[in-house]
Amino acid sequence: MLKHLLNDIIGHVSGLSDGQLEQIEQSLPATRALIDLLNQAHPIIEHAQALYDEAQPLIDQARKEWQTVGPAAQILLDVISHHLNKGSSPAEAAEAVRATLGGSIQNVAQDRGMDRGVDRVTVFGGTGFVGRRIVRHLSGSAATVRMASRHPARAEADNVEHVVADAHDERAVEAAVAGADGVVNAISLYVEHGGDTFHSVHVEAAARIAAAARRAGIKRFVHLSGIGADAGSPSPYIRNRGEGEAAVQAAFPGAVVIRPAVMFAPDDAFLTTILGLLRTLPAYPLFGDGRTRLQPVHVDDVAAAIAQVLRQTQRPYPVYELAGPRVYSYGELLRTIARTAGLRPVLVRIPFAFWNAAAALAENLPHPPLTRNQVELMQIDTTASGSRPGFGLLGISPRSLEEELKAMLKDTAEQTQKAKEARTR
Repeated sequence: MLKHLLNDIIGHVSGLSDGQLEQIEQSLPATRALIDLLNQAHPIIEHAQALYDEAQPLIDQARKEWQTVGPAAQILLDVISHHLNKGSSPAEAAEAVRATLGGSIQNVAQDRGMDRGVDRVTVFGGTGFVGRRIVRHLSGSAATVRMASRHPARAEADNVEHVVADAHDERAVEAAVAGADGVVNAISLYVEHGGDTFHSVHVEAAARIAAAARRAGIKRFVHLSGIGADAGSPSPYIRNRGEGEAAVQAAFPGAVVIRPAVMFAPDDAFLTTILGLLRTLPAYPLFGDGRTRLQPVHVDDVAAAIAQVLRQTQRPYPVYELAGPRVYSYGELLRTIARTAGLRPVLVRIPFAFWNAAAALAENLPHPPLTRNQVELMQIDTTASGSRPGFGLLGISPRSLEEELKAMLKDTAEQTQKAKEARTR
């Protein structure tokens, strides 16, 4: 059929007779063989098209499934790759994954839908830097909020209650999630001390909370992580952050991971520390050559995004990357902060080896101004990849660092002026 069709087309275009075409065909054996082969392949091609049409609905369904399972699978691959690269055997790598996930890997492929809104939310780490802002956003939208933390705290609104709950205590965790519709894990650790290690907090406790939430029938679970989390990193802090994501998504299929960039606010330990040092030091020491890229985000924007993920009725994406509107190199960031504050600093490059040594000493202080994990994070870019959903899909426009800094400086100046006036009265 195909051969005859080709002959008809060529004959029509060229004006040659069938006999002339046959003579040409005899003088082109390779062309004739190719036409015969295509003729034989024609029914196979038609059959393949029919199979593809039959498979298309399955392909679409599989794509939807991997939107949920895919991130967890990638993290698991990162964990295995890390242990194999260290020289571990496949069996040892598999054991490391089992230990990380606490035996709950079989739950990964399950899916959870969302039919109704979330009206009652438990926030672990609800008294922390991010957690208390999540509580504020949720309570402002009339949700009933339960702050769960290890230390007693006062609730600031009628629809907010506080419960003392240690994330290392399974019974306390189960009591804290009982009766809730949604759960947020906003617990983080920057300096290891005593039994609180990066693994015990970012992996074990996170998985414990997620597993308890799943057993309690929680409809939506949100886990706060960070841009740069990588289960294959040689850094314990960064690696355990990545392993914690895998543990959570395995323990609670459909969990939402929030990865913010470095966060700032008037009461933070990032922007205020930089500003204070720029005003104090005659020369400001750079991390390395100052080329590390950052995309700072306001902590209130992150809290608003988490509240939105909990409130929305449609199914959220598995992972969100939340970053500010502008990418800076570290050197550019320092110059921007200094210019906004009316300062002209001298920037001096300092090798990362020095910073690691200084951070190791600083960690012996009760409230260290610098930690080794912060130094490690300063060696990698912490910017949004562009391949993950972010603020745009949540209807939030992240605020500018420069504008917020100007407002912060104005408030500080006004408070200083009021203090001066009060002293002169």
